[in-house]
Amino acid sequence: MGVMDTVYLICMAFGLVYTLMTLFWGGAVSDWLEQAHLPVLQPVLLVSGITAFGAAGLLLSRLTSFSAWTVLGLAAAGGAALAVLAYFVWVEPMAKAENSTGYSMQQLVGQIGEVWTSIPSGGLGEVLIAMVAGTTHHMAASVDGEPIREGTRVVVVEVRDHVLHVTPFPHYEEKESML
Repeated sequence: MGVMDTVYLICMAFGLVYTLMTLFWGGAVSDWLEQAHLPVLQPVLLVSGITAFGAAGLLLSRLTSFSAWTVLGLAAAGGAALAVLAYFVWVEPMAKAENSTGYSMQQLVGQIGEVWTSIPSGGLGEVLIAMVAGTTHHMAASVDGEPIREGTRVVVVEVRDHVLHVTPFPHYEEKESML
């Protein structure tokens, strides 16, 4: 085994060990590298490029009759190509993705919920509202000051001072009889 074969093997082994470390320790090394804020230093790019360089170099040196310099050039080009591909296929789309479970209190206006804790006249109770990522509980008051008992379906009319102001939502049976 030549010196370059050893270099290729070390690069490939580094990528595999890094992958296992990330799997077991939750990406502490990835977090450290991401603090540099350089797209080239994205851990997935570095590791995929180094691993591809090592694997391509090892395979090309063993399975072809190319010169050591040709194998080095092809392995470097393969590692760089895989890193660029990973950037455009993985890193860039993930950076643009906006999947969030966050919401603004104003987005609750018009939402239908259920009174979880009865709302007394002139007081506060609690309303349960189903959201995309689960359910949320919020303090609530009656819009017209009338008490609303537990289990009543309500609709959020407005939000003031982080309190939902709600009114009873008509039952489906009542809605059908009005038609």
